[in-house]
Amino acid sequence: MDNKPIFRITKIDIKKEDVEAFVSEQEAELENSIPVEDGTLFFASAHEGDEGTTNYVVDLFRNSEAYEEHSLANYIDHYNKVMDKMAVDKKVYDLNPEWITTKPVEALNSYANDFAVRLTKVEIQDKMHDKFADIVKKEMRRAMAQEAGVEIMMAASNKENANEWLFFEVYSDRRAYDIHIKQKWFIDYIKDSENIIKDRQIHELTRDVMASQGQIVLD
Repeated sequence: MDNKPIFRITKIDIKKEDVEAFVSEQEAELENSIPVEDGTLFFASAHEGDEGTTNYVVDLFRNSEAYEEHSLANYIDHYNKVMDKMAVDKKVYDLNPEWITTKPVEALNSYANDFAVRLTKVEIQDKMHDKFADIVKKEMRRAMAQEAGVEIMMAASNKENANEWLFFEVYSDRRAYDIHIKQKWFIDYIKDSENIIKDRQIHELTRDVMASQGQIVLD
């Protein structure tokens, strides 16, 4: 079995009339996975915009064995069928984790309604993966160590396109995010990657469900 973490972000567009049912399915998926599957490390679903028709689902598994166990669970067939039925458009990003760190799980339960969630997609220049990875990790280490309001930072490259990176970040609230982007290490990250990044798309998301097994550190 491959012992590397399995990390996926899925973008799912749905019809407006399916929004409530979609969130209910994500709640059920969380309740069926995190409490009973030790290898399911993190699960989240968040939407973009007020209507809730554009959604992102984040899955992190300890390794391929954990992912296989999850895939064979009784509830998964139902969940996948419902997702496929609801999806107007669906894209799965199969990712190589580059850096994943979370604060202890208490925050996900105590003030999650205030979370500022960001999903950023970045395209970098050819042959700049290692240099960009060093810049990213330097910034994220400082942020996680020194900013109380930074709860989750996940960075990964696309297995199908190594020049495409996705970032999933969670801050305790909007103020914490505003503080983060004014920090020296974030400003240095922007400056140091200026000639590496070809395109950056930032998506502001609203949490629907989110849970983890506990504090996660994958460096």
